[in-house]
Amino acid sequence: MRDVSWWLWWIQARGLHVGDVPTVESDLYAAAMRATGLAANTRRARISAAKSWYTYLRRAGVAATNPFDGMEQPRRPAGTTRYVSGEQLEDMLAHAVLHESARTQSILAVLFGTACRVSSLLGVQLEQLTHQGRFRVLHLPVKGGRTHTVKVSSYIGELLDGYLAERGTAPGAIFLSRTGIGLQAGYIRELVQRIAAAAGVPDPGGLSIHGIRHSVATALLDAGEDLAVVQALLGHASPETTQVYAHPDTLNLSPADKIDQRLAAAVERRTWHTS
Repeated sequence: MRDVSWWLWWIQARGLHVGDVPTVESDLYAAAMRATGLAANTRRARISAAKSWYTYLRRAGVAATNPFDGMEQPRRPAGTTRYVSGEQLEDMLAHAVLHESARTQSILAVLFGTACRVSSLLGVQLEQLTHQGRFRVLHLPVKGGRTHTVKVSSYIGELLDGYLAERGTAPGAIFLSRTGIGLQAGYIRELVQRIAAAAGVPDPGGLSIHGIRHSVATALLDAGEDLAVVQALLGHASPETTQVYAHPDTLNLSPADKIDQRLAAAVERRTWHTS
């Protein structure tokens, strides 16, 4: 709503009707944001929000066209993703285990243990937590209506089960608010930044979920994990090898157990020293 409001201000100042805006106005809007020195990520967010909103307006019959269709988005600046070390990820989870709710613990556990995108975290349904052979797995929703299957190892599963015992067995998204409503990406981002600050991670306000995802991958590669295995964890396999359900031998090679063991040992060390 905040990002769309800037577009609404623009068309009001230009004396235009929201349902009948010529395409050139979106170009002028983008140029004006660039001229004021707004960061590329901010401009991307505002353009994406307005474009998505117009998709809805067209479906509702309020707008005849989408003035943002075909617009080239501002490029993401290279090298600006905020990363943290494997030790800092461990510090964050240890802090959550000591001081935060079961839901917060399980959210961090799934983010750190699967390196998933925030859309997958928020979109995964309770019925998508299943077993495949002897493995416990999450079938994470990803782009294109597909699912990406990841192993849920013992310690991550323990934290997740602690939250599910409070959540109950009602169908729907795994991660819900206290009133039973699905969580939003902004909430997850603020939660991660808050935990990072409490754990003493420098510049917590610059940390994103995308940064967490790549921090996990970097930590695995630094520990000597094979590149192809890390790519499979991230869901970057080629279309020819990507399947809705991973084969058991693929799950057996998953680095999830190594992540799980490292996190469990780190949390035990930190909580033992605290107590």
